[in-house]
Amino acid sequence: MMAKHDSCCSCCSGFIITMGLTALFIWLSIRVDEPKCYIDYIYVPALNKTLNSTSNSTILFTLKLVNPNKDKGIQYDAVQLRFGLFLDLNTTRLLGNTTVDRFYQGHEKKARKPGSVNGVGNLTETVNGKSHIRVDFGTAVKYKILLWYTKRDQLWGGANVEIGDSGEKVYKKAVRLGNSPVLVESGALKLYGGYRALLIFCVGFAALGLT
Repeated sequence: MMAKHDSCCSCCSGFIITMGLTALFIWLSIRVDEPKCYIDYIYVPALNKTLNSTSNSTILFTLKLVNPNKDKGIQYDAVQLRFGLFLDLNTTRLLGNTTVDRFYQGHEKKARKPGSVNGVGNLTETVNGKSHIRVDFGTAVKYKILLWYTKRDQLWGGANVEIGDSGEKVYKKAVRLGNSPVLVESGALKLYGGYRALLIFCVGFAALGLT
């Protein structure tokens, strides 16, 4: 009787473990990570101080898209790009729109898509003496799991790109088009959390010392 009981418990334990591993496998199979989108390169001839070609309204760029999934491909719809020029700290003027054609991207692959857009108006306007371009993107993607595609997911994001005297972005590192607000940093000192509290404490302490 005891042997039957042990056998039954072993079967139940084996069944539970098998079901747990199956559920984990299914979850890992359907779980997806969103692709990451970057401005890898941008060049604005009108802002190149050595050319003295302020009337050139062309913007050249390279969009980089990264698929972080190890076992899932990604089918992109056309990627819509919007370029704007900052007029003040939080106001932009539309320069132009362009589209990157739809394409498929394999597992853990990186894609670079060069393109250009013809800007409208004066591209040399600055904020605090610096030129900033706003880049926003929007698209929809489907993930390929084995032989099937998931439903479409909408993706969008943007970033502010500072352009230097060479007409290229100031920092060589690719700029992630994420959830950056449409706002140019003013350059004022930033205080976060404990630093703000410490400043308030010091000011209050100094005020007490003076009374």
